Amino acid sequence: MQPAGGDQGLYAYEGRRILAGDVLYRDAWDQKPPAIAFLYAALVGIWPRESVVALADLLAAAGVAALLVAIGRRRLSAGVGFAAAGAFLLFGDPYLQRLSGIYVRGQCEPFIALAVTAAMALLACRARRRWHLVLAGMALAGAFWLKYNALTYLLPAAAAIWAWPTDKDAGARPIVRELAWIASGFAIVTAGFLAYFAAHGALHDLRLATIDYNLRYSDETYASPASVLVYPFTLPIERARVDMLWFLGGLGSLLLLWQAMVQQHRGAVVPIAWIVAAILSIAINGQRNLPNYFVQAYPALALAAVAGLAGVRLRPVWVRWAVGLALGAALWRVGADAPVAGLRWGGLPGLVDNIQYDLSYARGRVDRATYLSRFKGVKHDALEVDDLARYLRETTQPADRVFVFGFSGGSVGWKADRQSASRFFWSRPVLIEFAANEPGYGSVGLLADLHRQPPVVVALQKEQWLSATYFLNNAPLRAWLESGYVLDRETPMFSVLRRKP
Repeated sequence: MQPAGGDQGLYAYEGRRILAGDVLYRDAWDQKPPAIAFLYAALVGIWPRESVVALADLLAAAGVAALLVAIGRRRLSAGVGFAAAGAFLLFGDPYLQRLSGIYVRGQCEPFIALAVTAAMALLACRARRRWHLVLAGMALAGAFWLKYNALTYLLPAAAAIWAWPTDKDAGARPIVRELAWIASGFAIVTAGFLAYFAAHGALHDLRLATIDYNLRYSDETYASPASVLVYPFTLPIERARVDMLWFLGGLGSLLLLWQAMVQQHRGAVVPIAWIVAAILSIAINGQRNLPNYFVQAYPALALAAVAGLAGVRLRPVWVRWAVGLALGAALWRVGADAPVAGLRWGGLPGLVDNIQYDLSYARGRVDRATYLSRFKGVKHDALEVDDLARYLRETTQPADRVFVFGFSGGSVGWKADRQSASRFFWSRPVLIEFAANEPGYGSVGLLADLHRQPPVVVALQKEQWLSATYFLNNAPLRAWLESGYVLDRETPMFSVLRRKP
């Protein structure tokens, strides 16, 4: 029932263009590595409606839960596996997030979590063979091509090879050889992506978009070089204040650390290494604290929480009391919503409220416009996007080009089933004049696109980035617009202009 978020609209539009034969970065520009666009191409090819986003996210969550059960059975116990899956599904539910999780569902991170958990489940096999290792490497490569910062998950993979022996191990173990087989699987997937872009002459565009741009973007989010070093240590503490899974995972990690140091239990190191890798991955991404960034850590946190707490009954009395008090404090303080009966309950009351709102719409008690008006942020407004997409469907032909300058170009283009007149279907690379010295980039490159493929309709978005203001303050872009277009409609989010007869 829920509308897709703005980022998911970008991915879906890219998926549609891939299905139409376009090449990512050359014909449709984005900063993300290509795996998410190819994944969305498969999704919208199967089911073109917005509900495919929530469905894909749900299937990914179910996959992670099943894999956590497998890891528990193979290396801990069936009870630990099922409890970790339950903790993940409950406290990792997007409904706990603001706006019912539309900024979280279907992002790169749920699929990174699935890919990494699949790799860890393969490495957890006690009858581990070469094909397990190769497939694990391919899964880790899938995570990497969703976001390059996921390379950090090679750390828990190496920890698993070291800490989890196989049934046939005797004497010295060929750890380096096993890592080499993982690397071979990683290389197979990577070679496939690179070969595709090389064959289409888009390697240079791939590098500019996914490496050069993201290095600049990540750097912009940190206030100083010192904050880069501090953030990985403050991040888990800040998240534990508002997210129960981060709190429980941190508590479980402390108990596992006890096992690793005092009892020399190697296996306890694996969930800790997994969490460390997730923290590093998040920190590399930047310090914007976007809610979807933290989702990738949920499987590791759930496993660490349950594995650590499962053995607490064997600890000294003072440890059991300390854990009990910590859990009581979590119920009291952890969560972002207002307290209920003096407790925050880990955010669960907010989850109930969000589900009830969707159910009221499903039962016909709330009309479509009222329902969509809830899903509004500084860059994305679901009601405005829906309205503009409907307007384009009603007033243009399927073959007509349109141009939305702002954050919502992908969402509008996907829902209206209209192609953008420029590969820059969202505005930020143009706003910052990214790679303006390169042919086809910056405002000069955008203007060349618009001259080459004049759109029937232009929509300038008024959002956090002030895209409309930028466009009108850029003399060449404004001159192009005023020479060929007249204002057709004005809304709180969009100025919509139509080509002169």
